[in-house]
Amino acid sequence: MKKLLLLFAFFLSYTSPIFAQTEDCENICTIDKTVYEDAFLGVQFGSPCDREIDKGVIVLKVVANTAASDSDFKAYDVVLSINGTNVDRRGDAIKKINAFKPFDEVRFSIYRDGKTIIKKVILGAKTTKIVQEKICCEDVSSSLHDTNIKVFPSPATSNLNITFESLIQGDYKFEIYMANGVLVKEYNKKIDKGNLQEVIPVDKLQDGVYILKIRNKQTTFSKLFVVNRS
Repeated sequence: MKKLLLLFAFFLSYTSPIFAQTEDCENICTIDKTVYEDAFLGVQFGSPCDREIDKGVIVLKVVANTAASDSDFKAYDVVLSINGTNVDRRGDAIKKINAFKPFDEVRFSIYRDGKTIIKKVILGAKTTKIVQEKICCEDVSSSLHDTNIKVFPSPATSNLNITFESLIQGDYKFEIYMANGVLVKEYNKKIDKGNLQEVIPVDKLQDGVYILKIRNKQTTFSKLFVVNRS
C-alpha cells in the first residue's frame, strides 16, 4: 500500500506542472515537437590492416545519405582522432561518437593517401520522432500548429502540398530533413496576406521518410511525411 501511495504521489508531482500550465486555459492546443535520439555518423569501423599505419580505426563502409557520406568520408579512410582524442580501437571510436548529441559539430582527423586531413562534421540522428505537447492556445504566437496546417499527400510523389487555415504574415523558413537528420532542402519565404498554400517539389528526393519543418521567429512546426513512387 505504501508503494502505491508513493507511486501516486510521484505521478501527481510529475504531472502537476502540466495541469498548472493548462488549467486556466480556455482552449488547449497541441504542438508537434521533433525529438532526435542518438548521434549518428554513418560509417562501419574496423582495425587498420595496412602496415603503413598502425593507429586509428579504419572506415570499412560509408552509409549513403548520412553525415559521413555528406562529408565525403570514404572507405579505407583511417580516423586518427575525434575532437582531439586519439582513437585506436573500434570500440573507442563508437563510444566517442555516442557521447555526442545529434547535430553536434565534431572534428575528425583522417589519414588518407599518405596525408592527414581534417573534417568538421555535423552529426545526424539514429532515430527521429514527433512528440506532441499541449499548451494554452492563448500562448500560441503563430499559426504553426497541427490544427491549423494540413500536409498532403502522404506518400508524396512529385509535390508536397501545405495548406493553412489561417496564417500570420511574416518571414518563414521551410526545411526538409531525412529521418536521420540530414538537411536535403531549405528556403526562406515572406508570406503575405491571403497566401494560405505552399507547394514544395519533392520529385528529386529518394523514396523514404522525411521531416518537414516550418519556422518563424517564435515557433517551429514539424511533420513526418513519406515519399514513395512504387
